Amino acid sequence: MLLYNLNNWQLFTIAFGLMLFVSFIMMIQSRNFYTFHLTKRRFSIMELETPATYAELVKVIKGLYALPANDSKKSIGALRRQLWVDFLFMPLAYGSVFLICLQVSIKFEPGFWHCIFLILAVLQLIPWLCDIIENIYLLKKIKQGPNINDSKEALAAKRKSHKAYLIMEGFKWGIALGATVSAISAVCFFWLTGNYTASSLKYLLITLAEIIVFLILAGIFNKKKAVVR
Repeated sequence: MLLYNLNNWQLFTIAFGLMLFVSFIMMIQSRNFYTFHLTKRRFSIMELETPATYAELVKVIKGLYALPANDSKKSIGALRRQLWVDFLFMPLAYGSVFLICLQVSIKFEPGFWHCIFLILAVLQLIPWLCDIIENIYLLKKIKQGPNINDSKEALAAKRKSHKAYLIMEGFKWGIALGATVSAISAVCFFWLTGNYTASSLKYLLITLAEIIVFLILAGIFNKKKAVVR
């Protein structure tokens, strides 16, 4: 059982570290995220993933093609690459949540909380699937480009599908974040009550070191980006 626990922690630290590495790559790609609406401006991936309305999504995508040719090529290329890289990010992110929930479930005796965290672990398949659908949807919209000119009938249908899209986003973030917060809370509880193995400390330190390195690199990148502006 101890070896099994250690293997879970090892897999978690590897998946978590790779997730942060891929996140940094995606951060670098986002430096070319520009769109045009009245003026050239930066945009974030969240504007595409959670636009308030269908019109907002169309506005950002059309704005990519409204930029000067060279800027448009860079922005569209960077966005497409990030969406493809995101397919690598997904199993690392949701796999990390799966592993930490699985690890927490092992700490409980068979019963209610053991089952709850097992369910939270398995449920990560849902946000992963939602993320895949989301990226495929966005890649198709980007491919349409400035040709997104819907008739009134088609626009009404697109607005309805957009509401379903936002509901899917709610499920994705709700399940993933809910499981993450629950697992971290449980881990903190075990540490505060002294219900942990001494060997798990090194994995906690490795995880903290990974986060610190990521934050340092992100800080350096953001400073350089500010200088370029």
